[in-house]
Amino acid sequence: LYEDAAVLAINKPAGLLSVRGVHIADSVYSRLKALWYPRIPLIIHRLDMATSGLLVVARTKEAHKHIQRQFLKRTVVKRYTALLSAEPAETGGEIDLPLRGDFDDRPRQMVCFEHGKKALTRWELISTANGRSKVHFYPLTGRTHQLRMHAAHPLGLNAPIVGDDLYGSAANRLYLHAAYLEFTHPQTKERLCFESKEEF
Repeated sequence: LYEDAAVLAINKPAGLLSVRGVHIADSVYSRLKALWYPRIPLIIHRLDMATSGLLVVARTKEAHKHIQRQFLKRTVVKRYTALLSAEPAETGGEIDLPLRGDFDDRPRQMVCFEHGKKALTRWELISTANGRSKVHFYPLTGRTHQLRMHAAHPLGLNAPIVGDDLYGSAANRLYLHAAYLEFTHPQTKERLCFESKEEF
């Protein structure tokens, strides 16, 4: 989608890891490493293997540090599109459910008001059809499986994302797509905006 001396923005397909896994070597990182050799790609953020959509990679250490700081300060704007397996009771709002790893059932996460880390998601309903709903998610924090848990949990939307084999039911894919990303270019200070339409 975009590439210059400091930044690369790509559209990651569902089913491809952001970085290599324990048993899977193929990833965005490994493919870019082969293309850019001897330069090493610097992954700034990750998407779950099953999630498709926008991913930003730094080409220099300076760019990596600058954009990573934007993620930490939450000045990066992110929007995901998801297809839910049910119709939520409302048309939008915020979900504030703290999350931690489920140590007895990894890699699942769980809501934990005692030991969980703050997880906050803003959402809005886009459309409904045949008992399913399309929504936009705006994660204000970046916890593992945050959107999946906030969709599925009874205290959240109580509507698992279609294809979520951890918190709902498996399908041909996870219907979750990183659709919009906005951040400040580390060198030019221009505000960059990228949009990728979901294919569902």
